[in-house]
Order: sequence, then structure tokens, then C-alpha cells
Amino acid sequence: MCDTFCLPGDYSKDGISYFAKNSDRSPNEPHLVIHVPGKHHPAGSSVSCTYISIPQAEYTREMILCKPSWIWGAEMGVNEDKVAIGNEAVFTKAKRGAAALIGMDMLRLALERAGTATAAVETLIMLLETYGQGGNCGFDHSFYYDNSFLAADPKEVYIMETSGKNYAVKRAQGKCAISNRLTIETEHSSRSGIGEKDHFSKRFTEPVYSYFSGAKKRRQQVMDALSPALGTAGLFDILRSHEPGFEGREFTRGSVKSVCMHGGGLIGDHTTGSLVAALRQDKPVTLWCTGASTPCISVFKPVFRGTDTAPVFSDPAGSKEYWLQRERLHRAVIAGLIDVASLRNRIRTLEAEWLSREQQIMNQEVPDTEKLYDLSREANIQEQALIDEFSVPGWQNGKSKGPYARYWRRKNSLFESLV
Repeated sequence: MCDTFCLPGDYSKDGISYFAKNSDRSPNEPHLVIHVPGKHHPAGSSVSCTYISIPQAEYTREMILCKPSWIWGAEMGVNEDKVAIGNEAVFTKAKRGAAALIGMDMLRLALERAGTATAAVETLIMLLETYGQGGNCGFDHSFYYDNSFLAADPKEVYIMETSGKNYAVKRAQGKCAISNRLTIETEHSSRSGIGEKDHFSKRFTEPVYSYFSGAKKRRQQVMDALSPALGTAGLFDILRSHEPGFEGREFTRGSVKSVCMHGGGLIGDHTTGSLVAALRQDKPVTLWCTGASTPCISVFKPVFRGTDTAPVFSDPAGSKEYWLQRERLHRAVIAGLIDVASLRNRIRTLEAEWLSREQQIMNQEVPDTEKLYDLSREANIQEQALIDEFSVPGWQNGKSKGPYARYWRRKNSLFESLV
């Protein structure tokens, strides 16, 4: 389960296109933030995706990807040409086929090969028609689904939804959000498997899983919260938001209906990583990454193309250890060992300082990239000091009882095997 949303540049008050996504996965599934350099490839070479290999492109673009540790593809990412893409699991009537490309593979391939949001959608369509989609996407259980995508650049935003090899595409006008159900009705600009005036979501939605995913309520929460004046900090707030009545109880029960999803219920997904991207046309892109689960108690750090500092890593092993350390802090919160209000206050203070500094640099006609790099490095140091200060032993020894506590004890018993 996930949520992806965008404020296009022609809608946001400051003219910047904002992209945001929570990745909801298995709570024990490490979520990596990795830098992939651009690269030229020999003619005739191939690329090994999660389950299949396909012909390699002549050139693959530089990217920052947010991805599950065991999958080749990614949940979200941004490339050197300022294209951002996020994907969502959707539940459809399509029959399950053989292992092929999974949605996360398609997302990474599109970021590698596309220089605009339009080209990204064209690439996704080509991949879907040529190779199809299919394969287990579950970390510690079998989980199969189709995919939807939100592709954005500084000028345009598109939504693409699929069911097997069928698809519908629309250009987003104004604020937009996708979640774990089909939403495109008759407003599609291109399509496969339906007629020009046919209703895509009615035709292909599988109703049971779509309902119990909580996606309809989560997407509505996002759409209600989005407004032109939000900016980066406002998108942080949405990614951290919980369903009505859940605030204050988020570490005692699970909630699939919260944008900041907490594991512990019958549906075990949990927000394992978060990203906000400010996609500026003529100035550098700012990526705000947590590199950690549970955004309501995690820190969004600023990173920029050209930096090589945490939470972005070139080495997947380093990214994994970074995530695991922060996950131990999250488990200590569940165990009741950390003052959550104090932690959150400290996080907000740090983020406010970084946001102010970033804005001052970006307000210059030509932003000083060295100052941006310094900001990224200093934010990393300050956040690490906060993590060290709040980390405590005994995180796996929660004393509470009931189904929620048993759920997390089971997760904790398997957690250290990930190291």
C-alpha cells in the first residue's frame, strides 16, 4: 500500500512542481535510498531486472532511487532530467500471468530512459505492451498486484493506471493523488483494452482488495489536504498524517487508512520510506528523504544532485544499515522507551532550520551549489546526532499485551536476521 501525490507547477503558489510519496511495505523490509550514476552501455547488452532480463538502453540516466532492498526496481525516484515517478499497487480483474516486469522495475527503467514526464509514460506503455507485468512483490509473503504510476517533471504531470496489459493515461490538471485503487474514469487521453468513452476503473477494478486497502479514504485525505500554498513543509505534514481518531494511538494499533501507515493490523503494510521532491525548472531540485520508516517520527533531510551524503548512498549495504539503525529507534518508540513528543519537537526544529536555509539559497538568482552541499552534509550530521541521542537498548522488549504487541514481537524476532 502507498500514496503518491503532486502539486503541479501551474497549480502551486510558487510555480514549483512538488512530488511526494510514502512507500508502504512489510515493516521488516529495508528501504534503501541509493544514487545510481549515469552510464553508457555496449550495444547488444541486457539488464537483469527482478525476474527477467531485457535489452539495455544505450545510456541510462543518473538517478536517486528509493527502493526495497531485495528488488531491482524502485518505489519512487528522480532522474538527472528532473523527472519523478512513484508507483502504487492496484487490484484489478486481470488474470495473473508468468513472472515478467514488476511495477517497480518499470518505474526504474522509465527513469533511466526518459527525459520528460511525457516520455516516461511512453516508456511505461512500451514496457507494459512488450513484456507485461507480473511476479511476487512481497518481502516475507506472496503479494501480487498490478500498478499505477504518477510521473511528474517541472512542467507536466501524468497518471497511468494498468490492469494486466491494459492501461489508461490522463494528464493531471491541478492537485492530484493516486493510491491503491483505480481512479481514471472516462477522461483518458490514451488507452488500451477499452474504448475512447469507456470507464476504465469500473471496467477493471477488483472490489474486495481495493476496498480493504483503505485507499479510497487515504486518497481523499490527501486530496482534501492539498492546496496551492502548501510547499515542502505542508507535504511533510500530509505524509505524516493519520486517519481521524488515530492520532495519539499510532503506536498501540495498526492503521491501513492512515497516509502514515502503521503496521500491526490484519493488513501488515507499514510506511518504510518517504520522499518529497521540489522540481524546479531553472534551479536545482531538492529531494527531502527520510531513509527511514514511520515519517511521523522520522526526519526529512535535504539532498541534491552531486552530493554523496546520507541518507543517499552509492553502496546498498550502507543504506541498509542506515535504515536499520533508525528502525531500532522506531521499535523503541513502540516499546514505550522514548518520549515521542520530545522527539517530534526536535525533528520539527531541525527541519524548520533546514527549510529556511534552503529557501534562502534558492532565492538567489543563481543558487550556490556549494552552500546546498554544505546544507546537506550538515543536516546529515545533525540528524545522526539526534538518532544517537534518542537511541536506547531494549527496543525489542515491549511489555504490552494483545494482538498489536504480539505482531511486533514477531517482527522483532526476525529483525536482527536482516543485519
